[in-house]
Amino acid sequence: MKTKTPLNFLALLFVVTHLLYLTPSKAAEFCSDDYYINVTLANGARWDLCWEQRNREGIILHKVHYTPAAGQRRMVLSSASLAQIHVPYDDNGARYHDISDYGLGGSYMVGLRQTDCPAGKLLKLDNKPVICEQISQSDHGFRYQNEQVNIESLSLFSVSRVGAYHYIPLWRFYADGSIEPAVGATGALQRFNDASAEDRGWLIADNKVGLGHVHNFFWKLDFDLAGSSRNDLIEELNLQQQGEQLVLQVKELATETGRSVNPATARRWLIRDREQKNTEGQALAYEIRLPQSEQQDKGPDSETFTHEDIYFTTFHDCELYASHNPELAGCADSLSGFVNQETLQGADLVVWPSTTFYHMPRAEDAPFMDAHWSYISLTPRDWQARNPLSPSADLSGTDLAQPEPEPEPPITPPVLPPRPPITPPSPVPAQQGGTGSLDYGLLLLLVLASWGMRRRRNRLD
Repeated sequence: MKTKTPLNFLALLFVVTHLLYLTPSKAAEFCSDDYYINVTLANGARWDLCWEQRNREGIILHKVHYTPAAGQRRMVLSSASLAQIHVPYDDNGARYHDISDYGLGGSYMVGLRQTDCPAGKLLKLDNKPVICEQISQSDHGFRYQNEQVNIESLSLFSVSRVGAYHYIPLWRFYADGSIEPAVGATGALQRFNDASAEDRGWLIADNKVGLGHVHNFFWKLDFDLAGSSRNDLIEELNLQQQGEQLVLQVKELATETGRSVNPATARRWLIRDREQKNTEGQALAYEIRLPQSEQQDKGPDSETFTHEDIYFTTFHDCELYASHNPELAGCADSLSGFVNQETLQGADLVVWPSTTFYHMPRAEDAPFMDAHWSYISLTPRDWQARNPLSPSADLSGTDLAQPEPEPEPPITPPVLPPRPPITPPSPVPAQQGGTGSLDYGLLLLLVLASWGMRRRRNRLD
């Protein structure tokens, strides 16, 4: 037995070493395996992250890493969550702050069934299925001539019931590195009034008005690009008209601030790493866009946090929610108070994007309404030097293998000889007789017939 022990030990060591070699680097160093998600998509791209559940925020994601196919694994987000669902009603009868005052987690979180997650995997918290993990596919990740690629995404969602509403926080992580945080709102309408309140809602049944209201969704995104929390910067991009041209203006935001969408300048924002670059020497960045900000709910002076679409702050443990934040350790009540001119340079940056959905009830919202979705967009910019979805050689710019064909000159129609003028026919002379002669003959016959009848009558007399 003693002679076999070294061999057994070496065999065991070989197996363990082999398994460690085959096991990819993963974010499980930040959490236990029960709360770790590690998914490789069909094109070889990989997302891995940790999750937890809190009574107020519901599901929070941590240490979100992206690995492009045959590329380098890098952190994108240190943490990400919903930070408020603010619901003011048109009649001012209720102004809910659903996350801070109620919550998406704990008893508010709905236990999922496998039928809720077709072809997916249910992730459990204390034997309660709370997250659906699925692989989704969208058409046309890109197309160029005969090359066409669909794009896959890792999809994570949970469901929480707050009052009559059911909220569905959804996170989509795409194979090209894009991230789409979204919220679906469904369930049943919460508040009603009679026909006298029709100007503050919509008449959906006899003497029953569904009251109009707003859903202000706020997210909290702690970016740590490439794993560092102190070397990111925020830039605002605007297009300005100069004559007949549009000129891009890029401005770094130096201190904490709130900003709003401006359709006139196609405004968007970049969070950029100061040090990490792609193979072409371009700084890694993520672009933040708010494509659904077609309206803005500017509340009263007590709700100044609604006066901007996005806020940029430095990280503080006590800054948890966009509104009705617990005023602990000197923290303010809301986002407008978080912005207090602290420098963003060399700081751990937190981005608070929002979007607004105005819900005008309709008859079709009863007894249960379909889900209406609100989302924001996070897109990698210069994270890589080429499109990670395509295995083809670079065809951009002057390297086009099949350049666009030169426009063909317009076709000139052949010149035809002029046609001879058309001589109109000579007028046909009126024929003698015709309908006039026929009328005269009939009249003559009638006179003769009348004269004959008169003679005959005279003879009889």
